[in-house]
Amino acid sequence: MTTISYRDSKPSSSGDLHLSVSGYARKIVHAWHQWQAAREIESMPFDMRKDIGWPSADDSDERKAM
Repeated sequence: MTTISYRDSKPSSSGDLHLSVSGYARKIVHAWHQWQAAREIESMPFDMRKDIGWPSADDSDERKAM
């Protein structure tokens, strides 16, 4: 039995590259917004953070990047 498969051998178009770059840019923007929100929450007083359920940071732990 013979199996024939088709491979698209054309080089990727600029549209594919645009989608790839825009997807990566979207991920960067999302990470930036998460980091910014975490900074705003961390700037709140401890009691307010406790009330909204934000975990307290232990002084012995190193601060981790988001």
